[in-house]
Amino acid sequence: MSEENSGVLGLATKATESLLYLLMLAITTLVFVQVILRYVLRAPLMGIEELLLFPTVWLYMLGGVNASAQRTQIVCRVLEIFFKTRRPIAFIRMAGSVISVIVAAWLTYWAYDYLLYALRVPRVSATLYIPLIYAESAVFFCMVLITFYTALEANYYRDLLGKPEDVLKQVIHTEKD
Repeated sequence: MSEENSGVLGLATKATESLLYLLMLAITTLVFVQVILRYVLRAPLMGIEELLLFPTVWLYMLGGVNASAQRTQIVCRVLEIFFKTRRPIAFIRMAGSVISVIVAAWLTYWAYDYLLYALRVPRVSATLYIPLIYAESAVFFCMVLITFYTALEANYYRDLLGKPEDVLKQVIHTEKD
């Protein structure tokens, strides 16, 4: 376990991964039950599609959190091929991370505004009358976490710029750790 995966961050990452596992299990179970009921027993249960909404939204948003925490987002590092030294590569990665933090913070602000709207205008699902705030709140809470993990990544590259040792190897092998 690396330094990043120890302590509170490691615990948060484990909790997120466990929750993702449980959500995938819940979605799979609900779909399996719906298929058995609809195609085998010819007795579809109304509302399973509505129930699927809640774990699916949380799964999608927590998947983004997990990608941010593990730095496994899709990244195109085209500019880096023009540089051979450590500082420009680390600077480009840091600049990309800073821009990502700004965009994530902006989206978090919008998600907060949406959360306030969802709290002000209570809506429920059509069949089961489940409050939709349970799904809508995922956007804000997960965007907060995505912004936090993206900021940690930007801080990591800032630290790399200041180190005198050969950082190029560390920057290139970041994805493998």
